[in-house]
Amino acid sequence: MNIFKHTPLTNDDTSYIALSLINRGIADTRALAIAEGLEDNDWQKVTSAICNCDDYNFPKLCEIEPMLVSIALKKTQCPALKERINNY
Repeated sequence: MNIFKHTPLTNDDTSYIALSLINRGIADTRALAIAEGLEDNDWQKVTSAICNCDDYNFPKLCEIEPMLVSIALKKTQCPALKERINNY
């Protein structure tokens, strides 16, 4: 039973968090970048991936993973992310 939808960029070795984000509507490129940053415990990378979300994926991510966005802002104090959140 395959419960995750795979994309051309994912496979059976893709991390759970990436597949979960994809299943909940986040683009595979953003989901994979966010998951990579989390796996590396690199919040700058996570924040960059979040900031690079387009106008569909950013609100969707804020809706489905608000804590992730909040932690990224708290850990990096990124002005671009703060502005994105304020404009959302």
